[in-house]
Amino acid sequence: MLESLRIENLGTISSVALEFSPGFTVITGETGAGKTMLLTSLDWLLGAKVEPALVSHGAQKAVVEGSFQVDNAAGAVVEEAGGVVEDGVAEVSRVVPLASRSKAHLGGRTVPAAILGEFGSSLVSVHGQAAQGRLRTERAQRDALDAYGDEPHRRALERYLRDWEALSLAQKAFTQWEVNAEKREQRREVLERFCEEFDTLRPEDGEFTELSASVAKLSNVESLRENVAAALGAIENEADSTPTAIDLVAVATRALQRAAEEDSSLQEVAQSVSGVGYALDDAARELGVYLQDLNADPEALQEALSRRAAFTDLSLRLGVEPENLGTAWQDTVTEMQGLQGGTEHLEQLRLAKEAAAEAVNQSAAKLHEAREKTARALSKAINAELVGLDMKDTQVNVEVRQKEPGAHGADRVEFMLRPHPKAPVLALSSAASGGELSRIMLALEVTLADRSSRLSQTNQTIQNPQNVGTRGTFVFDEVDAGIGGQAGIEVGRRLARLAQEYQVIVVTHLAQVAAFGDSQVQITKSGGESRITVLNQESRREELARMISGTKLTKTALAHADELIELARVGQSES
Repeated sequence: MLESLRIENLGTISSVALEFSPGFTVITGETGAGKTMLLTSLDWLLGAKVEPALVSHGAQKAVVEGSFQVDNAAGAVVEEAGGVVEDGVAEVSRVVPLASRSKAHLGGRTVPAAILGEFGSSLVSVHGQAAQGRLRTERAQRDALDAYGDEPHRRALERYLRDWEALSLAQKAFTQWEVNAEKREQRREVLERFCEEFDTLRPEDGEFTELSASVAKLSNVESLRENVAAALGAIENEADSTPTAIDLVAVATRALQRAAEEDSSLQEVAQSVSGVGYALDDAARELGVYLQDLNADPEALQEALSRRAAFTDLSLRLGVEPENLGTAWQDTVTEMQGLQGGTEHLEQLRLAKEAAAEAVNQSAAKLHEAREKTARALSKAINAELVGLDMKDTQVNVEVRQKEPGAHGADRVEFMLRPHPKAPVLALSSAASGGELSRIMLALEVTLADRSSRLSQTNQTIQNPQNVGTRGTFVFDEVDAGIGGQAGIEVGRRLARLAQEYQVIVVTHLAQVAAFGDSQVQITKSGGESRITVLNQESRREELARMISGTKLTKTALAHADELIELARVGQSES
């Protein structure tokens, strides 16, 4: 629900702040006074494309801000964008400079304008002349029928959409496998040659490091022998009387042990030095064994060099590290196995595609049956509304004809119109006049809104109890164009009925409609600037009289205004 709207420097509006009630708000004023700018500001908050040309003359930027009471879906959009919802209310704004890019904010965070559209999709529904034009399209008529559907209808539609997606994926998989058969065979041959090399080489992960270490050792036997022998001679040398490291450490150990007998604080140091002696003994034994085993082996060196070169060559051609050739071997075998049996796999894909097509046909039949049932109910509901809109001889019939399955079903949905009993039945898209279409659109909107209200209240109570009390918003932009008199009263009565469940904001030129509003906003223009006023009871009476008679107030017009207000009061109490 829209709680408040603040506008600065938009068209003829320099600055205004409005608060909206939960019920029925009417917006009235002379043509050109600025009603369009008010709705434009709301469109901007709902993610519509902005127009810098609408920034007021002499201003550098236009600013629009709004406060919305949110439901679960809209609240989730705010939170996913990193914004904040406080006490169930989210703040939205658009800043539109003259010479730079506009900015959108949601819940205190800067967001793309598309996020505002997602945010507002579950909160606000705007209906105007453009929406009436869309009713002429097959897609809009199909969507209206599906929107009116009951729970079995919705389940049938959801099942069809799932089955159609599965068929699309199955067809894509079959086509890709069939088209890429030659490339797949070429790839299999390449992998087969790699597998032959792997079977010969039989590498293991980590083996390349071991090979490199082996090559380094076998390539430097003489240097290793010389250095290790020198180290061993320095540690332990029985053939020479020169004191070795072991001898010197033994002398130090004995001296420290005697000193420790006189000063116990040296005991730890003595033990450490003694440990060094043991370590040197161990090192001498290991080095001696190493020298005994250290022999030149040209054949082993050549074998290690050849194997390492084979690792390097294969890894470069595969594009992997030599250390990981063991894993690459298994991956190659797995990929090649997946490419084998191409004919058998193609047959499996064909069978899967046929099964998916059969599932689509079955779900299409169930959806067609549901749509036919819903079409009869929707036709009856629309025609009942048209009676009250002074179109009792007009009949609208929603036809559902089968066609080839597509993304939205296997049905062609078309609204048919018979303006009067002697007229032929023609497609609404070509037969309806502007006035007829506006009233049919209103009848459809009220019918869908009534249906949506019942479903919404049930779903909110059962599934989302915390949503109860959160109202959606309907905005009607001169949907009463081309009608008047008693039909206008019926329009007002239906909008008031709608406002019992929703917030309804209506731009109207009809006093008969405005009289049913819970509150009224008047827009006037003076000196090129719009003035927006929330009318009190007396001012509203005068505005209704002006709408009836023109700019001049007369006793007759005021009396007529009083009659309309009383009529609306009685009508609302009875509804």
